[in-house]
Amino acid sequence: MYRALILSFLLLSGYASAHQFTPTYPKMKQSHTMGVLTTQMMLFNSRKDVSYYSVGVYDADWNPVDFATSEKLFKVDYLSRKFIDIYIRANDKSRAVYICSRSKILKEYKQVPVISSRICSKIK
Repeated sequence: MYRALILSFLLLSGYASAHQFTPTYPKMKQSHTMGVLTTQMMLFNSRKDVSYYSVGVYDADWNPVDFATSEKLFKVDYLSRKFIDIYIRANDKSRAVYICSRSKILKEYKQVPVISSRICSKIK
């Protein structure tokens, strides 16, 4: 019985794709500016249907933490990667727990079922 159930799940399940956001456990280090910490994240786009991504920093309760990057919205073509520098205040280091990337769906795709993905890394 269980074999048939597992086999049916495998045969009926669809393909799910997401992007990659690494490292999984980034370390914050002192930037060139006093009182500001930085880390570099790498975003790899393995989705044909998405080219734009945003980044966010959150605390343990998923409240946003102030941060800075070079852009608010990143264009990453299919099978391309982009290195993103994240900057947070040293005072916020104890609050900041997660750095997340989220795929952004364009209006033209909203008529087709498209899944938005969010991938988070936990700050060491």
